[in-house]
Amino acid sequence: MTPAGSEPVLLLRGLGKAFGSVEVLGGIDLDIRAGLRHLIIGPNGAGKTTLFNVITGQLKPTHGSVRFLGEDITRFPPYRRARIGMSRTFQVASLFQHLSVWDNLLLAASAPGIMRTGIKHAAASAEKALVQCGLERKRSVPVATLAYGEQRRLEIALTLTGSPRLLLLDEPMAGLTQEERVALAGQIIDLSREATILLIEHDLEVALQIAERLTVLNLGRILRDGTPEDVLGDAEVRRIYLG
Repeated sequence: MTPAGSEPVLLLRGLGKAFGSVEVLGGIDLDIRAGLRHLIIGPNGAGKTTLFNVITGQLKPTHGSVRFLGEDITRFPPYRRARIGMSRTFQVASLFQHLSVWDNLLLAASAPGIMRTGIKHAAASAEKALVQCGLERKRSVPVATLAYGEQRRLEIALTLTGSPRLLLLDEPMAGLTQEERVALAGQIIDLSREATILLIEHDLEVALQIAERLTVLNLGRILRDGTPEDVLGDAEVRRIYLG
């Protein structure tokens, strides 16, 4: 439960999304508490990425509401959500491969939906993100020459240039080696000191080392929500998700 007198950083109520007659999300009620690392899991087709797309404004909900930092943002476009402190990564990294790491960061920090106080502020934000993601030595390196794990770290760094209050990570471990996954898990834990983390991940072994709260989706609905220990101890979760 959220402490009395405080509202979750993100509050979803009756959130649904249908494509024609196909209901992908059905009546999602979920609170994302400030400062926590919240993991969402579920089998393929559970609606996880669709949920992210509705939260961040890439898709409009069929019904229900999204409140962020106490404000109803259900009809806000993505750039307005970014401007007030919401940022995300995608399953497939989207970077300017021919540009340097620094140029990618500076472009992200200068985006119209992010920049608030001019180029000096953008450069300072880019520098902070560069350090947070441990890419200082790669500043001048073309993105195309980075290892895949470094590109994933850069993608996260891009999201940090707007100093987000809520960071949504869509399968950040995908395609990484085990060593890279462990390193990225440590980075995500460090980032949670500054932003609430909402995470989709299939690598449960690593993801559960990160998660402080766990939600299981199945067929577009919440099956269970609670501490990782309680949720994974549930017989229905083990049957449907873990086999």
